[in-house]
Amino acid sequence: MHWNNRALWNLWNVRQGTALISAQVSIVRLDSYDPAKVDQALATLLEPFGGMKAFVQKTEHPIIKPNFLAPKPADKAACTHPEIIRGVARMLKDCGTQRPVLTDSPGVGTAEMCASKLGLSNDDTLMEILNADDQTEYALPDNSYNKLILSKRMIEGGPLINLAKAKTHGQMVITAAAKNTFGAMVGMQKAQFHFRCGKDAGKFARLLVSIHDFVAPVLNIVDAVVAMEGNGPGSGTPRKLGILLAGTNAHAVDYALAQIWGLETRQVYTLDQAKQMGLLPTPNNISYPLVNPSEIILDRPWKQARPALPKRIIGPNWMVPLFDKIMALKPVVDSRCIGCQKCIAHCAAKAIELDEKDPVGRIKFNYKSCISCFCCQEVCPTGAIEAKSGLLASMLGLGNTTKKQTDKN
Repeated sequence: MHWNNRALWNLWNVRQGTALISAQVSIVRLDSYDPAKVDQALATLLEPFGGMKAFVQKTEHPIIKPNFLAPKPADKAACTHPEIIRGVARMLKDCGTQRPVLTDSPGVGTAEMCASKLGLSNDDTLMEILNADDQTEYALPDNSYNKLILSKRMIEGGPLINLAKAKTHGQMVITAAAKNTFGAMVGMQKAQFHFRCGKDAGKFARLLVSIHDFVAPVLNIVDAVVAMEGNGPGSGTPRKLGILLAGTNAHAVDYALAQIWGLETRQVYTLDQAKQMGLLPTPNNISYPLVNPSEIILDRPWKQARPALPKRIIGPNWMVPLFDKIMALKPVVDSRCIGCQKCIAHCAAKAIELDEKDPVGRIKFNYKSCISCFCCQEVCPTGAIEAKSGLLASMLGLGNTTKKQTDKN
């Protein structure tokens, strides 16, 4: 097994009470994916940090980790937009680095398949596209699991640039910078770890935060020019947000996005866990050198993939998972199901099967076995699976939208 020295240092700092207590989140406005505008926006975005040259050296071979959920075209907003990827690759080239490697382990297909669907190929001299099939055993310093099989290239390669996509998520509420590094876990293991965490969304979020801290990207950039709302992360509705976000602390970056979407820290599982682990700075210790999240006003609430927990829960933190359990979110299937069985193949809980009584051959759920991980929702090619609100959520009037308000963290 291998240890990641950067992760060990971070863990030591947390245990000594000297974890990173401040962070800088850079936000710029960008109204389109026009290459010239992208280049200018990226340059402005990274200027507060000293530019891309502050993160890489000429002799290094950078790794670019995009969000490649599945082979879907750019206009579906399921993956990091190809022009953002190209823009970062151009910046790296200008810094004189070695040709960067673009790699990921998608939920469906391969990195090469996803890149091809986005119009990217190895013919492009800006980058080399490799599948994340270089797995190696690692032991995380702060994790209850004995070992994880992760991409060696992402862990031990050159400086990692984390290029996430801003999307809603059926289980985690938000998928952005911190969750994007879950792609370091290779292949079907993702579904297996969903199963091992069961219905405890907080436990799974802690695993995500631990993996992110272990992967330790040098820079996190979130593509929110056109983000995703509704039935995310794979079948939601593209919606223009018109911004890019960046920072060295992924949790601070995700916190800024949550503020824009009107969500509080305790409503976003990865943020709540990062706070408990001492990895999320307090709001007063997050600075915004360019655009403050409060300056970005939505014309209407951001539609979520699931009803969010109440903004304020009176009582101790242990009541949060209790409320989530009572709300009883579960996946449901509608008439768009084509019986492709991709959800069946990805269900580690074995809670899905073809409905023999259905004339179209749609699937059905065994809710006694279902752990509400929503992996089925992620891989459904037609968007036929959604997160359904429980009875308590309906009684409390909790829909799948949020209203913007100030977070006290």
